This record gives sequence, structure tokens and C-alpha cells, in this order.
Amino acid sequence: MPPSPPTPRWHRSRRTTTATFSLLAALVSVVSAVSSIELATAPAAGAASWGPVHAGDFPDPSILQWNGSYYAFATQNFAAASQTINIQESTSPDGVNWTPLPGRDALPTVGAWAKPGDTWAPSVAFNGSEFVMYYSATEATAPGDQCIGVATSHTPLGPYTDNSSVPVVCQDGVYFSPTVGGSYGGSIDPDIFTNTSTGSSWLIWKSDGNHVGESTIIWSVPLAANLLAPTSTDPTQLLADDAPWQSGIIEGPDMVQTQTNVYYLFYGGSDEGASTYAIGWASCPSGPAAACSEQSSSGPLLASAPGMSGPGGPDVFKLPTGQFAMAFAAWQGTTIGYLSCGIRPMYLADLSFDTGVTPPTPSLTPDPAGGTSPAANPTCPGPSPPPPGYWQVASDGGVFTFGAAGFYGSTGSMRLNKPVVGLAPTPDHRGYWLVASDGGVFAFGDAGFYGSTGSIVLNKPVIGMIATLDGHGYWLIASDGGVFAYGDATFYGSAGSDNLAYPVTAAAPSFLGGGYWMADANGQVLPYGNAVFEGQPAFAPGGYRITGMTGTRSSNGYWLASANGNVAGFGDAAPYGSMYGQALNGPVVGITATPDGAGYWLQGSDGGIFTFGDAPFLGSMGGLPLNAPMVGIAST
Repeated sequence: MPPSPPTPRWHRSRRTTTATFSLLAALVSVVSAVSSIELATAPAAGAASWGPVHAGDFPDPSILQWNGSYYAFATQNFAAASQTINIQESTSPDGVNWTPLPGRDALPTVGAWAKPGDTWAPSVAFNGSEFVMYYSATEATAPGDQCIGVATSHTPLGPYTDNSSVPVVCQDGVYFSPTVGGSYGGSIDPDIFTNTSTGSSWLIWKSDGNHVGESTIIWSVPLAANLLAPTSTDPTQLLADDAPWQSGIIEGPDMVQTQTNVYYLFYGGSDEGASTYAIGWASCPSGPAAACSEQSSSGPLLASAPGMSGPGGPDVFKLPTGQFAMAFAAWQGTTIGYLSCGIRPMYLADLSFDTGVTPPTPSLTPDPAGGTSPAANPTCPGPSPPPPGYWQVASDGGVFTFGAAGFYGSTGSMRLNKPVVGLAPTPDHRGYWLVASDGGVFAFGDAGFYGSTGSIVLNKPVIGMIATLDGHGYWLIASDGGVFAYGDATFYGSAGSDNLAYPVTAAAPSFLGGGYWMADANGQVLPYGNAVFEGQPAFAPGGYRITGMTGTRSSNGYWLASANGNVAGFGDAAPYGSMYGQALNGPVVGITATPDGAGYWLQGSDGGIFTFGDAPFLGSMGGLPLNAPMVGIAST
């Protein structure tokens, strides 16, 4: 029988790891009161060297073989700064040498239920009379989750048309939802599977649970003979996110049937925007009709290797020779993230099976004919950084703005139960949250309220907060190392039960929010998720008490700020300077990096601002009378 849904956990949505280039440009910097978001990471080394087989960005490829030719369809091109194409297309005579079709859109108009310009993961098949495309898109109305639609065409290249007013599958609790009940955050990543022995077809997909703080599950449901709709509202749970390396996310399913009727489920797991993203597999004795058995518990089948980082979105097909091949997307080389001018071209692997074991174990190697069409990065200077600005926040919740930072409200005139300890802006910088030491959260501007610990008795006070990249969640950090995750903030672990010798006084998120660091007053650094430990001071006595932390753009380093104005860099954090040895009117209480990571600001408790590297001075409250001392700083 299908497994029961796992206990809900806080996970990050796939939608927050990749977005359109224009949206990402607006999200250059999500800076909390204690840090800023980083924009790159590096892959782990592997034995094979990989080269792309398709020029340009081509995520989540789906391959259709028809009348001796191959057709590939992919998620929209996020690296294109000008033209939005919902579904990309490419053709090949042999499945290896591909010719992109720039400017063509297989799905020029999405269904009436969907927003254009946010279209993902197509799957295309022929039903005997027309071609059928399942695709993911974002709902045009609340709650705005991703759902699955279906479109048809009389030719393989389209254009495909979706005449539906509602999606086919959407586990959001509003539209038709083939599920055991409740909302699973939407449905994405459809895969059409046809059993060659029985002729029956199934739709396989992922419920987008990590978008709403639930576990992720891969589901299946039988399809009508024409492939246009499910024939049941009772789906089967095939697989859940129960392996540690998956970090609570499995997605992009693809089921494969061998000549001996052995069934495999390949999928992507972990954070799509990081080098930890990888491809795993499960064995499915009954195909899509019953639960599969995870075979990648100890590690993925294919992980980052020389030439590519973060492989995912697998799609298996046969070459003219009969050889199984797997198409997948990965960040080219070690450049991860569209903000860093990275792209995700299509790669190709030969898929083989070791028949000496049961079930036969799959293995992937670079196709020997692959890598002949290198995917050169498009001209990409990167998005222009936002106008500089910063917010200063005082313990009474007073907010002071400079440069491009806007004022959206404060608690300066309110009677608070506990003092404010930090501020975190929203991604578009049109709002912010304040957090108090009891974990009370105050939302201003376009900041949404996702929960707080204001009514909970805490073991230790909250010292700060970190916003997620999309602004739909946040972490609250307590002085004992406890972490409280709300909205779409993934819980990666905490030190709340570790009985730390010194209180936690600072924290910072790692690459695209896929993890975080915490630092205690003595300088001990505690990494979680994909945050990498890069070093720490031997100890920080007296005036060296750590009061702030912020990461580098590469996520391979961080700065720690001390109360006496000292700044210590670790990993690739450059030494831009500090206030150590200079007379201060008040201790340093925070540090935040500039959007490009080439500088930082220090915040003094008296309102003084100190700039280093490319951080401009835009004004401060230093020397002016304050009702309460400053406790933090955040930048645009």
C-alpha cells in the first residue's frame, strides 16, 4: 500500500531556487539584520568530465522521438533578458546533436487559469491522433501555487493550445485536487509514462509541499487513453523525501521501463539552485501502480562533477542504436545562479544497468558523442545592482532610512512587550519585518506575516531574523541556537539542545537560503544545510564579542564583526577594513554586505555608520539624540 504522508517539515520551494531573469534581478540582495544572501557555490569533484550537448539555457528537458526525429522541450529560458518563451524547443536527427529553435514557443499562450511567463517542466507524448503536452505554471488567482495543465497540437513542434479554464492537477485545496485531502502546495513537474506491455498511461508528478512547509511527494494517477485527463481522483504515492541528501525536496520525476519490465523512477533532489542538487533513483516493482522503493538513501546516482554542477530534471529516452540515454540539465561548470551569469544547458548520459544484482543497478556516464556543442554563456554583465540604501533599527522599533531604503512604518511609538532586536527587508525592498526578543514579528509594507514565537515561552531570547529569498518566510534565531522556521523557510537544524558555552549573537543565510550559519559571542561558527564551515577565530574575549555576521557573494566565506569594531574574514571574505583600535561612541552591533559583496557597512549602537570597500556612506543617526540604542542594520 502507498506510504503515509511524512510528518510536515519546513522546506523551501523549487520556485524560490529559480525564477525569471527579471525577477532575479530584483532579488539581487535579500539582506537581514544579521546578513545578506549569497549568490554562488561550487560543485563537488567527480571522476567524469561533462560537456553540454545543447547551446544555451535549457532546463528540465523532455525528449520526444517521432518518425525518426527527436524533439526536445524545456522550461522557459531564464537566461534570456528580453524575450519570454513559455516552452523552448529544439530538434535533433539522432538525439545527440541538437539544433535550438530560438524565438519559437511551443506554448505561446498558457491556459486561462495560469500566468504567462512562469512555465516549467513540460512532458510531451503522442496519443495516436495528436500530441499532448503537460506543463507546470503558476495560478493566475489565489493562492498562486503552481499547477499542471494540458495542451494539444497536431504537429510535434506545436503550437500547443490549452483551452481549459482550470488546471488538470493542482493540490492547492482550491482547484481539482487528486489527493488524500488538504493542500500540498500545488503540483509541478508532470511526466507522461506509457507502459509498453499493457498500453496503459499514467501521469506522474511532484506535490510542491516545500512551497508551503510540507514534505514533498511524487504521485501517479492513470490517464485516459487519449492522455488528456486522469481517470481517477485517488492517486498513488510513489516516493517521499526521506533521504538526508535530498534536503527535504524530491522533484522532476521520470519513470523508465526496461525490456525486461523492470521499472525505475529517476528524480532530482535537494536545492535546485546549489551544487547539492543531484539525481537519485528508486525501484518500482509495480511500475506507477504502487509505491516505489528508494535506492539512493546513502547518496545520489549522479551529483556535481567536473564540467557541471547540480544535475537534475532527468528524462530517459532511446538513441537510434537502442542505447538508453538520459537528458538532464545542470549549471554549466561551477557558475551557479542566473544572477552570477550561470546557465543550465542540457547534458546527455548513457544509462546502463548492472544485471548482476536485483534490482539491476543503473549507472550514468557521459555520452561519448556528447559535449560537441558547448554552451557558451550569453553576454551577461549581470543585473544592475539596486540603488544603495540601508535601514537602521533601534531597540524600540524605531526605523531610520537612508539612500534608497524606504520607510514603511515602525513600532517606535508602540508599547512593546520586549525590545526589537533586528530588521529584515522583503526582496523588492518595499517592506520589512521587525523582530523582538520574545520572537514577536511586526510586518510593514509588503512584508507578510507568517508566524512568530510572541506567545510562546522561549528558553532563550531571539537575537535576530533572516528572510527567505522570495520573502514568503523567515527564520528566527535564538541566543541558545534555537531556530524557528516560518512560511517557506526550511528548517536545516539548530543548536537549541547543544548547551552552548556562549550565546549565539549572529547568523547569516548561505547560498539562496539553502542553509545558514550561526556564530556565538566567542566566535564559534555553526553551519547548517549547505552552509560550509570556513573557519572561526580561536576565541573572542572581552571587546571581541561577536555581534554580527554576513556572508560573501560566493557563499564560500563570511565576515564576523565584533563589538569593538574588529572585522574578521574567513574563506574568500576579503579584508576591507574595520574600526578596531579607533574610539567608538558605542559598540558595533551589526554588519551587512553590499549587494556585490565588495564591501560592507558596520552599525554602531549610537547610530554611527562605518563604510568599507564599495559601501557608500548615505547618512546615519550618529551624533543625534536617540530614544533607544540601535540594534541592527539591513541594506537594499
